[in-house]
Amino acid sequence: MNVRKKSTAVTAAGVLLVASLALAACGGNSNNGGNAAGSASAGGASSPAASKPAGGDPKKNVTISYTIWDKNQQPAMEAIAKAFTDQNPNIKVKIDVIPWGDYWTKMSAAAPSGTLPDVFWMHGGQFIKYATGKFIEPITDKVTAGEIDLGNYASNLGSIYTLDGENYGIPKDFDTIGLAYNKELFDTAGVPYPDDTWDYAKLAEVAKQLSQPDKGIYGFGAKLDTQAGYWNDILANGGHILNDDMTKSGYDEPATIEALKARYQLIVDKASPTHQQMTDTDAVEMFKSGKLAMIFDGSWDNGNLASSDIIKGKYDWAPLPKGKVMRGNIINGLGNVMSSKGKHKEESWQFLKFLGSKEAAEITAQMGAAIPAFTGTQDAWVKSQPDLNLQVFIDQAADAVPYPSGSKSYPVWFAKEAEIMSQAWGGAISVEEGAKKVAEMMNQAIADAK
Repeated sequence: MNVRKKSTAVTAAGVLLVASLALAACGGNSNNGGNAAGSASAGGASSPAASKPAGGDPKKNVTISYTIWDKNQQPAMEAIAKAFTDQNPNIKVKIDVIPWGDYWTKMSAAAPSGTLPDVFWMHGGQFIKYATGKFIEPITDKVTAGEIDLGNYASNLGSIYTLDGENYGIPKDFDTIGLAYNKELFDTAGVPYPDDTWDYAKLAEVAKQLSQPDKGIYGFGAKLDTQAGYWNDILANGGHILNDDMTKSGYDEPATIEALKARYQLIVDKASPTHQQMTDTDAVEMFKSGKLAMIFDGSWDNGNLASSDIIKGKYDWAPLPKGKVMRGNIINGLGNVMSSKGKHKEESWQFLKFLGSKEAAEITAQMGAAIPAFTGTQDAWVKSQPDLNLQVFIDQAADAVPYPSGSKSYPVWFAKEAEIMSQAWGGAISVEEGAKKVAEMMNQAIADAK
């Protein structure tokens, strides 16, 4: 792991996260790093024993709900649920998919009313809200009793869902960001594919070269996005999202503003669609339709890209370009949690524990759904699509910076960030003015949360 200064707030857990990922990347594996193989302990290192139903009263047939936000991962989640029910015939699992755009709105409404799903996906950026609101069930007693071993997961990911000494979630997967590119557009233009020698100047140069605005084709999607967008640019250029102790925004730093301006300049140069064009049609959809030569995207979205008949077999992944200071990259880990108000807590726990097992991780990996968090299983994800260079997501994990959500102010400032930056991306205000407004708003949110 490099000892360069990190561009976003890194908690103690975050430091362990990055350090472990460095070790994982050296061993080669998965979309956001891997770890040394974990032991097959009863707490999730291996699947529950198939010979004896583990969940609740075997005479009591129940159905528990499991809610996720990614339809591309639904087949893998259904396969996991089937494997669980095969071992626990009295427990059925009903899987519901709520798209990301609606997921947290519906969860926010369900939480105070006590109608959350029995088990559901959790994001690091939302965790504090649900833990402090006592909407999700602590599992500390299960961890203490050895029913689950949080040491079985890559890069200390279990610490993401820990608050005030209480454990709440079991790691599911993790992700980094890659540069997706359309090989056909590169081949037509006679331009070599992106590789690890690229810097941001090269990215801009090739984006301009490949753009044909009159045909609706652009070299790069300079979208308004954080984790899969300009946060990576900021880090690479030596800027910050937050300072190391999360007490001050870095949006008003010169290096941050410079990085934001460079991304926006691609729109000005017509090397990227306009903000309005990417609002009307999401940049990822443009890439899937063959209208974008390059785009930053997360490892979680590979299944979505692969689902496109237009670009299937015509795209691949490369590392993000190098910046002035580093090769920026944001890493995050998702988890599974259970409702504190569920009617079938014992059965929900048995399913939650199974979701954290090696067997479930292997299903996730082999079906190419996501990079599993369970140590020693990430390589199967890389091999799930051998025609793609998925290894880049693993390799970049060594220097990736944790998603900056580890403070109580995060839900406040993150919700407002896009509102302000969209004004800049739409041309209503300058990028510099937008960045400084974001910094002021973030600093106020941080002060108010103290």
